[in-house]
Amino acid sequence: MSEPPLPHYPVNEPPTLAPAAGAWRSTRSPEGQVSLNWTVRGDNAEVVITWTGDPSPDQADAAADEIGRLVAELEGGLRRDPVRVMLVADHPGDTDHPLAGAVANSAGLSAHRDLFELRRPLPIPTESPLRNGSPPLELRPLNVGADDEAWIRVNNRSFAGHPDQGAENVDTLRSRMAEPWFDPGDFLVLGDADSRGELAGFCWTKVERDVDPTFGEIYVIGVDPRHQGQGLGPALVLAGLDHLASTGVTTAVLYVDESNRAARHLYDRLGFTVHHRRRVHTRPTERGQRP
Repeated sequence: MSEPPLPHYPVNEPPTLAPAAGAWRSTRSPEGQVSLNWTVRGDNAEVVITWTGDPSPDQADAAADEIGRLVAELEGGLRRDPVRVMLVADHPGDTDHPLAGAVANSAGLSAHRDLFELRRPLPIPTESPLRNGSPPLELRPLNVGADDEAWIRVNNRSFAGHPDQGAENVDTLRSRMAEPWFDPGDFLVLGDADSRGELAGFCWTKVERDVDPTFGEIYVIGVDPRHQGQGLGPALVLAGLDHLASTGVTTAVLYVDESNRAARHLYDRLGFTVHHRRRVHTRPTERGQRP
């Protein structure tokens, strides 16, 4: 059994109507839940399926039926662009669930990437051996406006070729700064002693104080390739963790791609452990799009 779906985009109306949105959720159970959220903007439509915990086979079947019905309805109402469909499945620890993969396959999706959510307790003691070998850093908060272009340059050099992070610009940066959680005091930057006006690295942290001030995230961290090999990566992470602890955060969180073995090794060494795996399923034609 499932909850009745909310009204969907009407296929008998032109696809250039005002933006529309809707949601559907499988019956809640102690084990898990499947949710669908969809949006329509002009000729573009997106369906995001969120899989959490360990939903029952009945919930999975209901979700598969609803996904197929919804995508067919949306694609029947769009003139040009196919519906973008993505299933995001969260699993506890370093585990997987075959039902999520089966539902994804039924929607024509396949696994695109795996992200690990890592966590560690804070604070890190001053005398901890984790600090051994990390150079002292003179960090400061981002100077909004004055540092924007320098940060974009160092970020894009740090993440050259990365599908999600390597194409920042003024608009994308300002969009993030407009988020309610943004605080320039949580955005730590390291000046480049060899190049005036440039940055050698940064550690952008994130605390959603209105949600849970005891959790803080290492949101983005980067080192200019010209300064790699100087131990700045571990030192920037430690500086970010110390900053989070100074604000009252007791649990640090970060996300890392499963394929990034170097970063995973660094975070393992700094005491992070896997809290859950996030597997993103997409259509093969959407591989180049940002999830």
